[in-house]
Amino acid sequence: MVQAMVTTPADKINYYDDKKHNYVDFWAGRDYEHESELMAIHKLLKNRHYKLAMDYGGGYGRLTPTITRYAEEVILVDPSVKQLNLAKKQLHGPAVSFVIQEKKDNVPAKDASIDLLVMIRVSHHLPDPGPVINEINRVLRPGGEALIEIANEAHFVNRLRYLRRFKAVPKEAVPIGVHANGKEDRTPFVNHNPLTIEQAFAELGLRRIGKLSVSNFRHSLFKQHIPMKVLLLGERMLQRPFSLINFGPSIFILFKKPEN
Repeated sequence: MVQAMVTTPADKINYYDDKKHNYVDFWAGRDYEHESELMAIHKLLKNRHYKLAMDYGGGYGRLTPTITRYAEEVILVDPSVKQLNLAKKQLHGPAVSFVIQEKKDNVPAKDASIDLLVMIRVSHHLPDPGPVINEINRVLRPGGEALIEIANEAHFVNRLRYLRRFKAVPKEAVPIGVHANGKEDRTPFVNHNPLTIEQAFAELGLRRIGKLSVSNFRHSLFKQHIPMKVLLLGERMLQRPFSLINFGPSIFILFKKPEN
Protein backbone atom coordinates (compact mmCIF):
# COMPACT_ATOMS: atom_id res chain seq x y z
CA MET A 1 0.00 0.00 0.00
CA VAL A 2 1.39 3.43 -0.92
CA GLN A 3 2.06 5.52 2.16
CA ALA A 4 1.43 9.25 2.32
CA MET A 5 4.52 11.36 2.87
CA VAL A 6 5.00 14.19 5.36
CA THR A 7 6.55 17.36 3.96
CA THR A 8 7.34 20.87 5.00
CA PRO A 9 5.83 23.60 2.78
CA ALA A 10 9.23 24.26 1.17
CA ASP A 11 9.60 20.60 0.25
CA LYS A 12 6.02 19.95 -0.75
CA ILE A 13 5.73 18.04 -4.00
CA ASN A 14 2.46 16.10 -3.57
CA TYR A 15 0.41 18.97 -4.99
CA TYR A 16 -2.18 16.68 -6.52
CA ASP A 17 -3.18 15.21 -3.19
CA ASP A 18 -4.79 18.59 -2.55
CA LYS A 19 -8.57 18.64 -2.96
CA LYS A 20 -8.19 21.75 -5.14
CA HIS A 21 -6.64 19.58 -7.83
CA ASN A 22 -8.62 16.99 -9.73
CA TYR A 23 -6.20 15.98 -12.43
CA VAL A 24 -8.64 13.58 -14.06
CA ASP A 25 -11.16 16.39 -14.45
CA PHE A 26 -8.41 18.66 -15.81
CA TRP A 27 -8.24 16.45 -18.90
CA ALA A 28 -11.98 16.66 -19.60
CA GLY A 29 -12.33 18.61 -22.84
CA ARG A 30 -8.64 18.28 -23.66
CA ASP A 31 -8.92 15.37 -26.07
CA TYR A 32 -6.95 17.25 -28.71
CA GLU A 33 -4.00 17.81 -26.36
CA HIS A 34 -4.12 14.19 -25.17
CA GLU A 35 -4.18 12.78 -28.70
CA SER A 36 -1.40 15.15 -29.76
CA GLU A 37 0.80 13.86 -26.94
CA LEU A 38 0.07 10.22 -27.79
CA MET A 39 0.95 10.99 -31.40
CA ALA A 40 4.27 12.52 -30.33
CA ILE A 41 5.18 9.55 -28.14
CA HIS A 42 4.49 7.10 -30.95
CA LYS A 43 6.52 9.16 -33.42
CA LEU A 44 9.55 9.45 -31.16
CA LEU A 45 9.53 5.86 -29.88
CA LYS A 46 8.57 4.14 -33.15
CA ASN A 47 10.40 0.82 -33.64
CA ARG A 48 12.15 1.17 -30.27
CA HIS A 49 12.06 -1.38 -27.46
CA TYR A 50 13.14 -1.06 -23.84
CA LYS A 51 13.43 -3.49 -20.98
CA LEU A 52 12.63 -1.09 -18.11
CA ALA A 53 10.93 2.29 -18.49
CA MET A 54 9.83 4.88 -15.95
CA ASP A 55 6.81 7.18 -16.28
CA TYR A 56 8.14 9.94 -14.01
CA GLY A 57 5.42 12.19 -12.60
CA GLY A 58 2.91 10.06 -14.49
CA GLY A 59 -0.02 10.91 -12.21
CA TYR A 60 -3.00 8.60 -12.62
CA GLY A 61 -1.34 6.78 -15.51
CA ARG A 62 -2.80 8.71 -18.42
CA LEU A 63 0.15 7.87 -20.67
CA THR A 64 1.42 4.70 -18.98
CA PRO A 65 -0.49 2.24 -21.22
CA THR A 66 1.12 3.86 -24.26
CA ILE A 67 4.59 3.53 -22.73
CA THR A 68 3.99 -0.17 -22.04
CA ARG A 69 3.79 -0.70 -25.81
CA TYR A 70 7.51 0.06 -25.99
CA ALA A 71 8.79 -1.46 -22.73
CA GLU A 72 8.63 -4.84 -21.03
CA GLU A 73 8.17 -3.17 -17.62
CA VAL A 74 7.09 0.33 -16.61
CA ILE A 75 7.51 1.98 -13.22
CA LEU A 76 4.91 4.69 -12.62
CA VAL A 77 6.32 7.29 -10.23
CA ASP A 78 4.39 10.16 -8.69
CA PRO A 79 4.49 12.14 -5.43
CA SER A 80 0.69 12.00 -5.08
CA VAL A 81 -0.80 9.06 -3.22
CA LYS A 82 -4.21 9.97 -4.62
CA GLN A 83 -2.97 9.83 -8.21
CA LEU A 84 -1.16 6.53 -7.71
CA ASN A 85 -4.24 4.96 -6.14
CA LEU A 86 -6.29 6.05 -9.16
CA ALA A 87 -3.65 4.52 -11.42
CA LYS A 88 -3.78 1.22 -9.54
CA LYS A 89 -7.51 0.96 -10.19
CA GLN A 90 -7.13 1.22 -13.97
CA LEU A 91 -3.72 -0.32 -14.64
CA HIS A 92 -3.41 -4.04 -14.03
CA GLY A 93 -0.85 -6.72 -14.68
CA PRO A 94 2.80 -7.38 -13.88
CA ALA A 95 4.08 -4.96 -16.53
CA VAL A 96 3.38 -1.89 -14.35
CA SER A 97 4.59 -1.15 -10.82
CA PHE A 98 3.95 1.91 -8.66
CA VAL A 99 6.44 3.97 -6.64
CA ILE A 100 5.85 7.05 -4.53
CA GLN A 101 8.29 9.92 -4.95
CA GLU A 102 9.06 10.96 -1.39
CA LYS A 103 11.79 13.56 -1.92
CA LYS A 104 11.87 16.71 -3.97
CA ASP A 105 13.96 16.53 -7.16
CA ASN A 106 14.53 12.81 -6.64
CA VAL A 107 14.15 10.04 -9.22
CA PRO A 108 13.55 6.92 -7.10
CA ALA A 109 15.72 4.38 -8.91
CA LYS A 110 19.20 2.90 -8.65
CA ASP A 111 22.10 4.30 -10.64
CA ALA A 112 22.17 3.22 -14.29
CA SER A 113 19.01 1.12 -13.96
CA ILE A 114 16.48 2.69 -16.38
CA ASP A 115 16.41 2.15 -20.15
CA LEU A 116 13.77 4.83 -20.88
CA LEU A 117 12.59 7.67 -18.66
CA VAL A 118 9.49 9.59 -19.75
CA MET A 119 8.75 12.96 -18.13
CA ILE A 120 5.66 14.66 -19.56
CA ARG A 121 3.69 17.52 -17.98
CA VAL A 122 6.22 17.74 -15.13
CA SER A 123 8.62 20.50 -16.19
CA HIS A 124 6.00 23.16 -15.47
CA HIS A 125 6.33 22.25 -11.77
CA LEU A 126 10.13 22.64 -11.80
CA PRO A 127 11.30 26.24 -11.27
CA ASP A 128 14.83 24.83 -11.14
CA PRO A 129 14.96 21.73 -13.37
CA GLY A 130 18.71 21.23 -12.95
CA PRO A 131 18.58 18.76 -10.02
CA VAL A 132 15.99 16.57 -11.75
CA ILE A 133 17.99 16.58 -14.99
CA ASN A 134 21.02 15.43 -12.99
CA GLU A 135 18.91 12.66 -11.46
CA ILE A 136 17.67 11.55 -14.87
CA ASN A 137 21.25 11.26 -16.04
CA ARG A 138 22.13 9.28 -12.91
CA VAL A 139 19.42 6.63 -13.31
CA LEU A 140 19.73 6.11 -17.08
CA ARG A 141 21.76 3.16 -18.25
CA PRO A 142 24.57 3.86 -20.73
CA GLY A 143 22.74 4.08 -24.03
CA GLY A 144 19.45 4.79 -22.21
CA GLU A 145 17.00 7.41 -23.43
CA ALA A 146 14.87 10.16 -21.89
CA LEU A 147 11.67 11.50 -23.47
CA ILE A 148 11.17 14.97 -21.98
CA GLU A 149 8.29 17.41 -22.44
CA ILE A 150 9.12 21.09 -21.99
CA ALA A 151 6.46 23.65 -21.11
CA ASN A 152 7.57 26.14 -23.76
CA GLU A 153 7.94 29.81 -22.88
CA ALA A 154 9.33 30.42 -26.36
CA HIS A 155 6.22 29.31 -28.26
CA PHE A 156 5.27 31.37 -31.29
CA VAL A 157 2.62 33.61 -29.67
CA ASN A 158 4.87 34.35 -26.70
CA ARG A 159 7.78 35.25 -28.99
CA LEU A 160 5.56 37.83 -30.67
CA ARG A 161 4.70 39.25 -27.25
CA TYR A 162 8.36 39.53 -26.30
CA LEU A 163 9.16 41.03 -29.69
CA ARG A 164 6.56 43.77 -29.22
CA ARG A 165 8.34 44.69 -25.96
CA PHE A 166 11.76 44.48 -27.65
CA LYS A 167 12.79 41.69 -25.29
CA ALA A 168 14.30 38.26 -25.76
CA VAL A 169 12.72 35.11 -24.35
CA PRO A 170 14.29 34.65 -20.88
CA LYS A 171 16.79 31.83 -20.45
CA GLU A 172 15.54 31.06 -16.96
CA ALA A 173 12.17 29.61 -15.94
CA VAL A 174 9.24 32.05 -16.07
CA PRO A 175 6.48 31.80 -13.41
CA ILE A 176 3.02 31.84 -14.92
CA GLY A 177 1.17 32.76 -11.73
CA VAL A 178 -0.95 31.17 -9.03
CA HIS A 179 -4.04 31.02 -11.26
CA ALA A 180 -2.72 28.25 -13.50
CA ASN A 181 -5.44 25.85 -14.66
CA GLY A 182 -8.05 28.26 -13.30
CA LYS A 183 -7.28 27.52 -9.67
CA GLU A 184 -5.60 29.85 -7.21
CA ASP A 185 -3.02 28.02 -5.11
CA ARG A 186 0.70 27.94 -4.44
CA THR A 187 1.58 25.04 -6.69
CA PRO A 188 4.55 26.20 -8.79
CA PHE A 189 3.75 26.63 -12.47
CA VAL A 190 6.52 27.77 -14.80
CA ASN A 191 7.45 27.76 -18.46
CA HIS A 192 10.95 27.13 -19.78
CA ASN A 193 13.13 28.18 -22.65
CA PRO A 194 13.70 24.91 -24.57
CA LEU A 195 17.24 25.98 -25.48
CA THR A 196 18.12 26.18 -21.79
CA ILE A 197 16.80 22.67 -21.12
CA GLU A 198 18.58 21.25 -24.17
CA GLN A 199 21.82 22.84 -23.03
CA ALA A 200 21.47 21.33 -19.55
CA PHE A 201 21.14 17.83 -21.03
CA ALA A 202 23.97 18.47 -23.50
CA GLU A 203 26.31 19.51 -20.69
CA LEU A 204 25.80 16.04 -19.18
CA GLY A 205 26.61 14.43 -22.51
CA LEU A 206 23.05 13.47 -23.48
CA ARG A 207 22.46 13.86 -27.19
CA ARG A 208 19.20 15.00 -28.76
CA ILE A 209 17.99 12.34 -31.20
CA GLY A 210 14.41 13.50 -31.79
CA LYS A 211 12.30 16.61 -31.32
CA LEU A 212 8.65 17.55 -31.91
CA SER A 213 6.43 20.58 -31.41
CA VAL A 214 3.20 19.39 -29.76
CA SER A 215 -0.35 20.72 -29.22
CA ASN A 216 0.35 23.35 -31.85
CA PHE A 217 -3.32 24.29 -32.28
CA ARG A 218 -4.55 24.17 -28.70
CA HIS A 219 -5.66 27.81 -28.72
CA SER A 220 -9.36 28.00 -27.89
CA LEU A 221 -10.21 29.65 -31.24
CA PHE A 222 -8.85 26.65 -33.15
CA LYS A 223 -10.54 24.13 -30.88
CA GLN A 224 -13.90 25.89 -31.03
CA HIS A 225 -14.10 26.32 -34.78
CA ILE A 226 -12.09 23.50 -36.35
CA PRO A 227 -13.04 19.80 -36.09
CA MET A 228 -10.61 17.79 -33.99
CA LYS A 229 -9.97 15.41 -36.90
CA VAL A 230 -8.67 18.35 -38.93
CA LEU A 231 -6.59 19.69 -36.03
CA LEU A 232 -4.96 16.30 -35.55
CA LEU A 233 -4.23 16.01 -39.26
CA GLY A 234 -2.41 19.35 -39.10
CA GLU A 235 -0.68 18.21 -35.93
CA ARG A 236 0.55 15.03 -37.61
CA MET A 237 1.94 16.99 -40.55
CA LEU A 238 3.55 19.83 -38.61
CA GLN A 239 4.97 18.39 -35.37
CA ARG A 240 8.39 17.85 -36.94
CA PRO A 241 8.75 21.02 -39.06
CA PHE A 242 7.35 23.24 -36.29
CA SER A 243 9.93 21.81 -33.88
CA LEU A 244 12.62 23.63 -35.87
CA ILE A 245 11.27 26.94 -34.54
CA ASN A 246 9.94 25.72 -31.16
CA PHE A 247 6.48 26.75 -32.34
CA GLY A 248 4.07 25.01 -29.98
CA PRO A 249 3.32 25.25 -26.25
CA SER A 250 4.90 21.83 -25.60
CA ILE A 251 8.21 20.63 -26.96
CA PHE A 252 8.96 16.89 -26.82
CA ILE A 253 12.64 15.89 -27.02
CA LEU A 254 14.18 12.44 -27.01
CA PHE A 255 17.68 12.41 -25.51
CA LYS A 256 20.19 9.56 -25.56
CA LYS A 257 22.88 8.91 -22.97
CA PRO A 258 26.27 7.87 -24.37
CA GLU A 259 27.11 4.18 -24.33
CA ASN A 260 30.37 4.87 -22.51
